[in-house]
Amino acid sequence: MLNLDLIKERLGQYGIVWLCVFLLVAAAGLGDGLRPEHDLIKTANILLQMGFVVVGLALLIFAGLTLVARETWLTKLSLLILGVLLSLPLFWSPVLGVIVDAGFAKVSIEYSSVYAGFRILVGKLTYTVTEMLFGSPLVDAAWKFMQGFATLVGFVAAVANVWRLVQALAAKPATAA
Repeated sequence: MLNLDLIKERLGQYGIVWLCVFLLVAAAGLGDGLRPEHDLIKTANILLQMGFVVVGLALLIFAGLTLVARETWLTKLSLLILGVLLSLPLFWSPVLGVIVDAGFAKVSIEYSSVYAGFRILVGKLTYTVTEMLFGSPLVDAAWKFMQGFATLVGFVAAVANVWRLVQALAAKPATAA
């Protein structure tokens, strides 16, 4: 039997992680921009490395919790497949945070070595996948699709969590002081 409640809970946790990593990276980059000796590229490299470590640890914890959960193999398999499918959008959240910072600072993020490494790694992955699926590599189209998909998935997951939180807070009766 498939535990849809657990899957819904894990997707909610995914949304929270996506939103928190995005906001923390964006806020840290913008905060660093207030310093006079500000160098967004150096900051972006550090923030991306930290963001990738946080996301990687979150995915490892997710996989570990999934494997030790007292659930059916179908639920575990579904959660692991969702985790794999949503890992790229999750890794995109810190990247989107530094891209937002670069937009505010009017700096090209392509000078970041960590961003360039991420883009090369995703490019190799999309090259392989598009060549396998379509017979020809569509790297630029796949990169643009990944950007849009990852942003949309993360944004929808984050908004859904915030909306659920707002509804939960609104449903609680106010206590008199």
